[in-house]
Amino acid sequence: MKICFICPEYPEGPHGGIGSMVRIISRELVILGHQVRVIGVYPWNYPAPDYEDDLGVQVWRLREKRGKFGWILPYISQYKMIKRWSQKREIEIIEAPDSRGWIAFWPKLSIPVIIRANGSNTYFSRILGTHLNFLTSILEKRSIQRADYLIAVSHYTAKITKQVFNLSGDLAVIHNSIEIPVIENELIRDPNTIIFSGSLNKKKGIFELIEGVLLLLKENPEIVLKIFGKDTMDETGVSVKEKLMNLIPEEFKNNIVFEGHVNRKILIEEFERCTLAIFPSYAEAFAHAPLESMVCGCPTIYTKLGSGSELIQDGIDGLLINPSEPEEIAVAIDRILKNTDFAETIGNSGRKRVKENFSKELMTIKSLEFYQTCIADFQCRKTVGN
Repeated sequence: MKICFICPEYPEGPHGGIGSMVRIISRELVILGHQVRVIGVYPWNYPAPDYEDDLGVQVWRLREKRGKFGWILPYISQYKMIKRWSQKREIEIIEAPDSRGWIAFWPKLSIPVIIRANGSNTYFSRILGTHLNFLTSILEKRSIQRADYLIAVSHYTAKITKQVFNLSGDLAVIHNSIEIPVIENELIRDPNTIIFSGSLNKKKGIFELIEGVLLLLKENPEIVLKIFGKDTMDETGVSVKEKLMNLIPEEFKNNIVFEGHVNRKILIEEFERCTLAIFPSYAEAFAHAPLESMVCGCPTIYTKLGSGSELIQDGIDGLLINPSEPEEIAVAIDRILKNTDFAETIGNSGRKRVKENFSKELMTIKSLEFYQTCIADFQCRKTVGN
């Protein structure tokens, strides 16, 4: 099969869950003998080459021009390249994310176009009750309407996407998955070390996490919170990292450390060494970071909201908390810190759950089956139409 992914954040440069998942499935498809192309529109200064061969995955990065509407020309170029590939039969199916409306004004092509709902800006705006840019809203709605087929990364995401865009019928669901790292030796965990991984913004619950950790530090000054993730600007243009640092009293400045964005190898090593990882998010589709933590056998605390319960069975293979309650966050952290047997049990159970239910091999097989169904149905529709 010849597959094309639209992805505006393919690693190694700064990326989120979409970039991670596209790379995982793309590499796995190549291993299985399929041809994969990835194309996307990137900031002009994105730290990665314009073209690369990533273990057999062909990756094109089209650069935005400087200025407010610098994305428009590469947006058009992206469509023209994909159209040419489809006409030459160099690709058989296209998959795009639901955010930013990449296929909004495309005419019909000779091959099917799939959107995988990972959580659009419209989706998160509805959940969080925030204002959404009008142009973004239009582009994402038109993109969803343009898609030939839709799929979602969680049942929760499927439900909210249907509500937001007034869709009829059910969306197929294939959960995001993970590459299972090999753990060769018994892990020795650093005591009292907590890891957070994610972009620094309000929806990740980072403000409440710091409040919860500060409550614990008053009793246990040995606790260290390591925060991994890129800084962002709030709605007023102020650095979120700067605002967070201002919340930390001087005596605890060394207990809460901002590590910035790091690659997967470093993050995996941190998950293998820390006491626990926590992700008190207000809104996710099916987050990648807690999967990474759990697969390392790290006791993991996640959100009760959204798709949290689709990943973690509370008290069995992790803990679920209300991200708006710093006291509840503190209690969950303290429970793991003070009970090493419980921590080891949920850590081992979490790794087992991810290996059995969310491996990259399982996601790839399910995706291939979905692609084949879409291609067959698309060809049938064309035949009937003719």
